[in-house]
Amino acid sequence: MHLLNSLIKNPIRMSSLYWRRHSVFQIALFIFFSISLFSQGRRDYIWILGGSGSRANDSNYYRFDLDFRSKPVSLNRLSPQYSVAQNNASICDKDGNLLIHTTGCYISDRLMRPMPNGKINDGFVWNFICKEEDYPLFHGCLIFPVASDEYKYIVLHKFYEFDVGPTKRTVVTRLLYSVVDMRLNNGYGDVVSKNNVVLNEFLTYSELTATRHSNNKDWWILVQSETGNSYYKIRISDDKVEYTGVQKIGRESMDYGGGQSCFSPDGNQYARMTMQDGLYLFDFDRETGQLSNFRHHLTGQENFDFSTGVAFSPNSRYVYITTEVDLYQLDTEVQDLSSSLVHIDTWDGYVDEGIWAAQFSHMMLAPDCKIYMRSRTSNRVMHVIHSPNQKGKACNFEQHGVHLPAWNHASIPNFVNYRLGYEPVCDSSLVMNWDPGLHEYQKELIIYPQPASIQLHLELWDRNASIDRIRITDLQGKEVLCQQVMNYSYRYSIDISHMESGIYFVSAQDRKGSFYSSKFLKE
Repeated sequence: MHLLNSLIKNPIRMSSLYWRRHSVFQIALFIFFSISLFSQGRRDYIWILGGSGSRANDSNYYRFDLDFRSKPVSLNRLSPQYSVAQNNASICDKDGNLLIHTTGCYISDRLMRPMPNGKINDGFVWNFICKEEDYPLFHGCLIFPVASDEYKYIVLHKFYEFDVGPTKRTVVTRLLYSVVDMRLNNGYGDVVSKNNVVLNEFLTYSELTATRHSNNKDWWILVQSETGNSYYKIRISDDKVEYTGVQKIGRESMDYGGGQSCFSPDGNQYARMTMQDGLYLFDFDRETGQLSNFRHHLTGQENFDFSTGVAFSPNSRYVYITTEVDLYQLDTEVQDLSSSLVHIDTWDGYVDEGIWAAQFSHMMLAPDCKIYMRSRTSNRVMHVIHSPNQKGKACNFEQHGVHLPAWNHASIPNFVNYRLGYEPVCDSSLVMNWDPGLHEYQKELIIYPQPASIQLHLELWDRNASIDRIRITDLQGKEVLCQQVMNYSYRYSIDISHMESGIYFVSAQDRKGSFYSSKFLKE
């Protein structure tokens, strides 16, 4: 009451208090609506994966997705009627609902149907490849929201040509972009401008990646020259895609097609892992788009035959790199990069159906703060780094840590950190649903390596099951090993070093009484 009387007698004080409160309210509203307007939320929350265009009515070959919107994260089978492989990009709306997907042949809607004007990258390669498969590049596409128009999206895509130049090479010769307007086609979207040329240069076969400008609205894209040490800078500002110049820096290289590039989640570092020349690491200025502080590391395991991968930890400190069969971690806070090298693991010999080796390849940081790694060939598993912010082997790398509901044709989607400048890069409270629903093939016993010489590893697809008893017989049906398992796990390892060379059958019984069987070759 005293305060009210005081305010009535002192209108200047009353006016001042009103405007201070009103200003605070206005500022709060401005912050709220600014966050709502520019929040990027869950644009990478749907990961489309799958096979190479099989039309078989068999769900083992269906496409599927990882859906990070749900808790736990779910694995869901989708229609088989589209091809997904190495060239794989998509984007969701802010709430995580899928909007656009592309494999470089078409720009498709949320139901994986080509948009009416969705054909892109027209030319000989399209005619030769796209009727059956996706466009033959690794990470050759990326999709960006237009800051000033929530219904528009920009699709960047590399253009590939056969028999180019006097040496008749197959090479990426252009960087193109197309524009999608989601207001069209009854809300399913359509392409309003396509195959616009951003850059006419010989470029790397893969490695398309980006990070936000320091203004948190625009985007920087670095595109590497096929040979040498040139890095072409592209800036996306609203719906304008513009080449801004080239920088020559670091070691010269030759692209052999299977590398990967990425920016750190904070946007301040840029890394390339090349097949032939190891890791290239730079600092990056988000204001100017300039690279600096080049550092280089060779593992000694690089070769020209197998793809390599690179990914940063969520805290941007650690960078992970893969060669054919090895995973390494390096600490970017150490100037002498090579001195920080930790060998995390070597491929354990896992082979799907005795044919498809789950060796190491490209990686991607996911919304659940884990790093997922695809295998080098078609497979029904993915590898996982569960705690990538931890130093060394505490990062908790698990080989074939995710059992997939269908075949994945060496695919992992290409995303960037859409949340930079607005929200945390990931949400560690998300957990994976390890049981996507069992198929007939998933009732088999998984055994590896194939062939085996010293140890044989056994694994059940169902992580809720536990192996209770193991029995091994030779081709004549003679029992050579019978073992009761004391630990409660879906995995178990057996010493087979004493066994003679030959083919053996192995049977496992779980604690519910179900039987699983397979065979292996002892070297």
